[in-house]
Amino acid sequence: MPDFLLRLCCAMMLIISSDLFGLGKGRMKKTVVAILLLGFLTGCAASSNDAENEKGVPSSFFTLLPKKTDEPPLEPETPPEMVPTLEQNSAFREISGFPDYVIGVGDILSITQLKAAGQETVNVKVPLSGKISYSFLDDIQASERTTTEVDETITRQLEAYVKKPRVEVSVSEFNSKKVFLLGEIARIEGLPQSGAGVYTLKGKTSLLTMLISIGGQTSKADLSRVELTRGGKIYYLNLNKILQGAGGEDIFLEHGDRVVIAELPIFKKEEDFIKNRVYVLGDVHNPGLYESKTDVTILEAVTRAGGANLSAARSRVRIVRGSSKNPEVIPIDLKRLIDNSDLSLNVSLQDGDVVYVPTSFLGKFSNSFALTIPILQALTYPAIYRDLYTTSGIGVFDTGARPTGQKQQEVTSQTLLGR
Repeated sequence: MPDFLLRLCCAMMLIISSDLFGLGKGRMKKTVVAILLLGFLTGCAASSNDAENEKGVPSSFFTLLPKKTDEPPLEPETPPEMVPTLEQNSAFREISGFPDYVIGVGDILSITQLKAAGQETVNVKVPLSGKISYSFLDDIQASERTTTEVDETITRQLEAYVKKPRVEVSVSEFNSKKVFLLGEIARIEGLPQSGAGVYTLKGKTSLLTMLISIGGQTSKADLSRVELTRGGKIYYLNLNKILQGAGGEDIFLEHGDRVVIAELPIFKKEEDFIKNRVYVLGDVHNPGLYESKTDVTILEAVTRAGGANLSAARSRVRIVRGSSKNPEVIPIDLKRLIDNSDLSLNVSLQDGDVVYVPTSFLGKFSNSFALTIPILQALTYPAIYRDLYTTSGIGVFDTGARPTGQKQQEVTSQTLLGR
């Protein structure tokens, strides 16, 4: 029977009851009828939202099912772009077939000149202008040039003052070219610098050479997917293949490179994964979402929800399965399963299933009638409700003021029976 018929029956019973108690005359009868009709219409409006459809399941339950999308399957992931192989970069330049360091701002140059009295060494820091001064020579371009090129420039300019000058230029302190090595990099005691941090380039330096020189990777490092950020682009390198000689090429580090060696993924054991998530809703003690790491049957799911209430229609249990666009409703006779031990009905649930335990006709009638009993009691025994609710501080059925100076009497079973 639909819920609105149940509420209509309850309303008619209350109207009849009001006549029996002598409350059905004049204005009082109109008030009773208005209150009952208001409760009836409100109850019908509220219950219509959760009304069961032709399959015996509230339509709102279908929204709990996963939504099936019509989107096409994702295309295979595009392989990562290969790091461009450079013959030279900002850190080195090939001179006569040999890599030579490219000087930058902040580097300290060591200029040594052989003289009759011995050799003379002067340290010069490259300023922001990139030009240095040596002896009586000024404005010597040093930045963005190799040590060999600066050596040749100084030698050529000294020839105007010194016969066959012999000059040697080297870098005593490297400061201009830096790379960032982050992640799972080992920290070794005794090394000048190790572990994750900022490192300076001293010329043509490969990633593996730099990694080994600073202590290598930790035991948790994932060398199969090393992330390199260069010039705003992200590349991924498989250093394992390079180390095993299975392919791939080592790369030479560039100024500003950012290298991240991630940690190996931690795989959970199979028994640690949540295998099934099912909803148990309706007339059960504890409706809600229940998770399980193993397969779960409908009897186990209802038991986890505290079991069906006495008012439940156990013979009309439903399992809602599938997607929200095309749901499948499976009827289950839970009463027969329990009372007759018919284990063929104890089906296994799937991840995302919704188990609905409906309320029986008598249960719905009882619930609907129980909602109207307080109204009848308030109309029949207003004095009891006045003292009962105002004593507890609720104060919703106070029917009138008490005489001045009269104390509020405590409501007990004796006082109720006495009235």
